[in-house]
Amino acid sequence: MYIFFDIDNTLVSHKNKPHIPPETLEAINLLRESGHVPAIATGRAGFLTMTTAKAFGIDYLVCAGGSEIFVDGKKIHTAYFPDEYLPSFRETASKFPDITAAAGDKYLYADNDFDSFREYFNNQAGYDCIRPMRELERVTMCYIMRPHSMLDESHGIFFSAPEGVRLEIMHGFTEARFAGSTKWRGIEMMIQALGAKISDVITFGDGPNDADMLRNAGIGVAVGVCSEEARIAASYVCEDIDEGGILKACRYLGLI
Repeated sequence: MYIFFDIDNTLVSHKNKPHIPPETLEAINLLRESGHVPAIATGRAGFLTMTTAKAFGIDYLVCAGGSEIFVDGKKIHTAYFPDEYLPSFRETASKFPDITAAAGDKYLYADNDFDSFREYFNNQAGYDCIRPMRELERVTMCYIMRPHSMLDESHGIFFSAPEGVRLEIMHGFTEARFAGSTKWRGIEMMIQALGAKISDVITFGDGPNDADMLRNAGIGVAVGVCSEEARIAASYVCEDIDEGGILKACRYLGLI
């Protein structure tokens, strides 16, 4: 089986400070020993995923909400944010520099100077990954750190997406990327590239952007205190990862 995990609050806990629960690491190792293929499907950009992937020894990655796909450390697919809408994003970013950012292949572009922001993303990348917005080139995702319900016309593409742009509406922020990119579509593309069967896919996630992959997989597991979208889409709900939820779910499903 190919078993895809979201990262935040699925593989990595954010209670107190970000950490990997030992039971979760044990689950991944036992899955591998049992002949399964652990994989990641995350909204994080690829360069913000590698440190976590290395900690788990995972080489199969669907990143940036399906816009980037890596197999055995090699990127096999990238869907960039449409170039024709970058000027619109730049205009919005110039008006709201403290709450906008964009992710490219190696860097996060932002003009805010919050130490907590820099520390959070530099820790994910494992290096100084923040660059000023003036250096922005091609990107996979653009962000505004506000829920969609708080936006209006002044927020441009984040309020009303043009054709070719998909808005991912999360609880604390809104994300814009290429319209054809979703986690599930990324999983489908990876499975096809591997010559495997889509019926052999199991997914774990907790957020609204996980609902599609939880709904379409053979088994979809919603994790912990998940979003309502994830809970409705899943076929099974497990305990929080700090309570050994991933490990218990893998045993319950007979995977280990």
